[in-house]
Amino acid sequence: MLHGMAERQHGLVLAQDALARGVTVEELRHLVRAGRIDQVTRRVLRSPGAPRTDAQAVLAAVLDAAPGAFACDHTAAALWEVRGYRLLPVHVVRGRGVTGRRTRLAVLHEVKHLLPHHVTVLRQIPVVRPERMVLDLCASEHPGRAARALDDAWRRRLLSGRSLRRLLDDASVQGRNGVRVLRELLDERGDDFVPPASNLERRFASILAEAGLPSMRRQVDSGGDHWVGRVDFRDEHLSLVVEVQSERFHSALTDRVDDEARLAALDAAGFAVVEVTEAEVWHEPLEVARRVREARARL
Repeated sequence: MLHGMAERQHGLVLAQDALARGVTVEELRHLVRAGRIDQVTRRVLRSPGAPRTDAQAVLAAVLDAAPGAFACDHTAAALWEVRGYRLLPVHVVRGRGVTGRRTRLAVLHEVKHLLPHHVTVLRQIPVVRPERMVLDLCASEHPGRAARALDDAWRRRLLSGRSLRRLLDDASVQGRNGVRVLRELLDERGDDFVPPASNLERRFASILAEAGLPSMRRQVDSGGDHWVGRVDFRDEHLSLVVEVQSERFHSALTDRVDDEARLAALDAAGFAVVEVTEAEVWHEPLEVARRVREARARL
């Protein structure tokens, strides 16, 4: 019975769940002594045959800190597969005053409010939702790194401008660390923000900002009477398009032929097109800014 329960939870089971199913304390002790079940902590048991994984370590920490505990912060970011984050060391959050139990398995955070719509279960692991995860990162990370995590989660549609507004409007998070930073990041982007699809696009956007040039809309469907394609950057008011040509996607002969046809169609539709290469974006930002500025002046 215990092993069946453990199979559904990364090889883990709570001792209190076993007791609730009719297993006695003495029977549990016998199973541990006989090596038929491993004791991770006084509260958490592990099936001996279960592989030891990072996901198992996260769930063990959450179960040990329970009731009402959830993976949060860096660990939640890794569970949601936000780039640049790892599951370990495990960060766990729970409501303040719910229990006084300690845990050696996690960095423990306690908050006054942790509402049901702020949390969920992902791959059998209780975890805070992406919006709450980003709020955690806004409180613990440099704003620039938190912004990258926000953009990555937004790009993958884990959250949206509306869902972030709902979180910020929730009375339970008012006054929390990170609220001011998250509100500023959201105000900068707007609810209809289209996140950068790559670090290359993010770098180009920063070149515009540093040069004092107006920001441009990203990944915009463009053309005249007929759809031409989705361009990398398009000016908000001028008929100006910027295409950032990466080595990975635009180096092959067939790629160049396709690009030439698309650029000709954009020209026929009345757009001025500035092409910049990956190397220029990373290593010649002043040259990139100069060409964009001159194209704007001509228009």
